[in-house]
Amino acid sequence: MGPGQEQLKNIMSEQHPTHLPLSQHHNSAPAASEKIKRNLVRLLFISMIALGIFMGVAFPPMVKLYFNLENALSFNFTLMCIAAGITVGIANYILFHTFVSKELSFLVKGMNRANEQIRAALFSNKMHIDQFEIEVKSSDILGEATEAFNTMGKTVQQRLFDEAHFRKLIAELSTNVDLEHTAEIILKYFIEATCMASGLLYGKIDDEMTLLARKGFDADSNLPHILENWHGPIGDTIKSGEITTVNTETESIDWLTVTTPFGSHRPKRIRIIPLIGDKKTVGLVIAACSNAKVPEHVQFATLKTYSAYMAPYLQNSLLHNKIQEMASFDSLTHILNRRFGLIRLQEEFSSSTRYNTDLSVIILDVDKFKSINDTYGHETGDYILKTIASTLSLNLRHEEVICRYGGEEFLVILPMANLDKAGMVAERLRHIVETHFCHYNNEVIKTSISLGVSSTSALNVHNENDLVNAADKAMYHAKDNGRNRVALYRNNRAELFAKQMSKPSLKPHVS
Repeated sequence: MGPGQEQLKNIMSEQHPTHLPLSQHHNSAPAASEKIKRNLVRLLFISMIALGIFMGVAFPPMVKLYFNLENALSFNFTLMCIAAGITVGIANYILFHTFVSKELSFLVKGMNRANEQIRAALFSNKMHIDQFEIEVKSSDILGEATEAFNTMGKTVQQRLFDEAHFRKLIAELSTNVDLEHTAEIILKYFIEATCMASGLLYGKIDDEMTLLARKGFDADSNLPHILENWHGPIGDTIKSGEITTVNTETESIDWLTVTTPFGSHRPKRIRIIPLIGDKKTVGLVIAACSNAKVPEHVQFATLKTYSAYMAPYLQNSLLHNKIQEMASFDSLTHILNRRFGLIRLQEEFSSSTRYNTDLSVIILDVDKFKSINDTYGHETGDYILKTIASTLSLNLRHEEVICRYGGEEFLVILPMANLDKAGMVAERLRHIVETHFCHYNNEVIKTSISLGVSSTSALNVHNENDLVNAADKAMYHAKDNGRNRVALYRNNRAELFAKQMSKPSLKPHVS
């Protein structure tokens, strides 16, 4: 059962606490039918007749007492008074049946129709806003009863709508745990369910609130990708775990703007909603308040309910994202491992083929690495690999990718680079490693690398493996020609790169 399905089960059990198995329903039916129920209409009729008889009997003595008439206590006059009382009682009952009972029947029919619609809505998501309402025809107690039933119907309808909404939400969130997809779904449902105009969703990644999804707000340079300083209302919300409403003018929050057909403006009020998972704030929704005609306490209750439902899914996605990142990096060198490096290469090769752009790769190997292990030990060898990986990573551009390809081999992916440009990058990396001196356990260790370069601009390849194999051949050509060299694979053969740097362009880096 998913993290939100238990809450859905609870809320549905609260909605229908009297649900029983079918057998129990059938067993309880006879007991209910055996119980004698009062018929209030019949009781009212009998009471009116009895009141008429009583008034018919009591009226003659009252006439005798006040008017001193000789025939007031006669049998005929008494019988006439009793008949008049009964007639008035019957007339009152007829009037009640004509007006009050008719209105009550209309109310009962409306209630039965609404109850049928409510039962049907329990198993359907098709509901309309006025579906459960009964027309209010009077301003008396019957009108009040009708309005009370309509209010109850709206409450039930809202509950059913929320349950249907939650079922749809859980179904979407349960399909995958991709962080980007989950963040978009959470923000989408937050805005739809709470009448918010626009919003941002931040998630806690490496102790930093990082922007995961945006809707409505302008994606300009002022919108922070990371909420670096947790002070003011944002910090208060994270500490307290309570929803905070902020006046943007008094708090000087000027980085939220919304562009509409009428121009750009800054929302006057925003709400900061924490998403709490395991008693910790795992995310924040920052939303612009709309002018919805919904009471404040209802909005807050809805926001709290949705935040409680969505927090476990966001937390799971954040955890999955962290595990994915850990799985994609080599534990020793902290760069991409071979599997994920080759996935990136496949993606770049597909992009290069689709858009007819250049793609180059570099295969490099640490020279005489076995000798380093034999001389200084494997611990020193591990340190050398970590140092070289860190040095290469720091000297590559953001779009260039490096991964650990084998034991002491590395693969560098260079999008948008032809063979000559890739050769210059390889030579620069070779030169940096050559001039990089490592100090380890009072030992000064000098290392070098041999590199092979291939490119789609100088090779007819069918897939990314052809590119890697060509670079690998060039790398072995560099090793066979003295090591600490760069070789290019051009015209189906390997050749040494001619533009070797003779003078260091950087000062030696001492580790």
